[in-house]
Formats: sequence, structure tokens, C-alpha cells
Amino acid sequence: MTKKVMTIWLGGCSGCHISLLDLHERLLSVFSDDVELVYSPPLLDFKEIPEHVDVALIEGGIRNEDNVEEAEEVREAADVVIAVGTCACFGGIPGLGNLFENEELLERAYVSTPTTVNEEGEPPSEDLPELTWRVHPLSDVIDVDIMVPGCPPSPDDILEAVRCALEGEEFELPRKSVCDECPREKKGKVIRSIKRPFEGEPDPERCLLEQGYPCLGPATRAGCGGRCPEVGVPCAGCRGPAEGAPDQGAGMISALASAYRVEEEEEPGFDPVELAESVPDPVGWFYRFTLASALIPFRADRGEEP
Repeated sequence: MTKKVMTIWLGGCSGCHISLLDLHERLLSVFSDDVELVYSPPLLDFKEIPEHVDVALIEGGIRNEDNVEEAEEVREAADVVIAVGTCACFGGIPGLGNLFENEELLERAYVSTPTTVNEEGEPPSEDLPELTWRVHPLSDVIDVDIMVPGCPPSPDDILEAVRCALEGEEFELPRKSVCDECPREKKGKVIRSIKRPFEGEPDPERCLLEQGYPCLGPATRAGCGGRCPEVGVPCAGCRGPAEGAPDQGAGMISALASAYRVEEEEEPGFDPVELAESVPDPVGWFYRFTLASALIPFRADRGEEP
């Protein structure tokens, strides 16, 4: 019997679909005579979600009420649901919008940006889906069977997840952190300064975090091979929290606290409090991709969910 697969995007940028297409001819190893792609917005002009599919790949998190309805419809139709990408798994970068009220976001996007021409001075509203009160990861709305994190995930990870789903096998993510994969040398030195990524020239061999650069490697799940730090770019945390760390930001704060440790005989002029306060944009650093799924997933003074 031919198995049916579908893909759909919700509150995302389509980058995860591009990663799927980056499989190129290897797509033929999935969509053969026994597996049929029956619904995919960037590839096929079908208007209605199928009544039944064996596997559904969902890109993007939940940002509006249409996303909620489509996610629920796909969950009802699919035997296996795969959350593809960090937006679907954890809320992604759009989750940083949870720091603001929806009205603030709409006004900024459609009215007050310097390049916006809006003679009415009001955000558009006609025939547009209502925004949810905050960004949600997919699992807040429906049950998810497989998560494939990354911004975007590697084509290999997507391919393996689909294969496991079709063959009824368990898909396993790496249990280590990016630091375990990173080839840079780690000496365990105490951090004495925080640097922006563009400041100075980092030692090409030594751990970026130990040099004061904001690398989320200790709190981020492995699987990327440490490609960013290998070429001198601090890990931004796009693969989400490492195994056993439900809150990526908290895990990173713990790692930094260890690196900030104060010796019995402090260095002259060193102030650990001042050092901690020098961290630029703590939320953007610690929760860039996972604020929507954090233990505190929105700005606290916004109150309870309506």
C-alpha cells in the first residue's frame, strides 16, 4: 500500500522546506513508488489538507488562529506528526515577540517603521487571521511525535526523521551538547570579560566562551558538528536545549555562573557583579530560539493568558 506524506508551514519562514529540498536527488529515496507526497504548499497546488496521511511534516510555530486550526486539522489527519525546525519545536526567533503586546508588534511592523507608507496610520485588519496572544511551539497545541530541531535542520536529519516515521522506527536526537562536538580547545579558564561577536580577534584554537564571546554551546543540543564555533562564530543555540535541560537559558546561566566563579583571592579590580551586568541583551542571548518554550515563556508583567 502506498504511504502518503504531507508538508505544511505555519508561523515560519519556509527555510525548513528549503532544507528539505536541499536533499536534491536523495528525495527520490523517500518519494518512491511506495511513498507519495500528497500535499506541500511550496511544491503542489492543493487547497485542502488531505483526510488521511501517514506522515506530516510541520514547519513553523503558532502565531495566529489559522495556525491553530491547521495544526489541529493536520494532527487529526496524520498518523505521525514531525515538528521540523526550531520554530515548530520551541517557538524559534518569532517567540521573542512574547516580550511585547500584539498591539505593539503590529504598530511597529505596519505603522512606525521608517520605510512603511501607511496613510491610515493603522495596522491592517480586514480578512487577516487574529494573532494568538503569544507565540507557541507546536506541542502547546497538538501532540508531536518527532522533533527535528535546527534553524533550519540539516537535510540529513529531516531525511532520517521521515525514514523512521515511515518505517516505524524511533528517531533519536544526540544527547550531548555542542561543546562536545566543538573542536576548539577548552582550558577551563575563568571568564573575566564579555565581548560582542565583532569585538577583537578570537584565538582560532581556543573555546570562544572562555575568551568571553557569547557562545551557547554548553546549553545547546549537539548534532550540528559544532560548525559555527569551528569557524569563529559563537553558537546561537538554534538546536534548542541540551539533553536534560528543560530551559535553555537557565542552562546557559548555570554554565556562565560556573565560569564566573570567584576565587578566594579575587583579582584586583575584578567585580563579578559588574561582569554579569555587562552581558548584552540577556534574553536575546539566552533565549533567542527558545523563549516561547521556556519555563517563563513570555514577559511576566503581561499577566495570565486570556
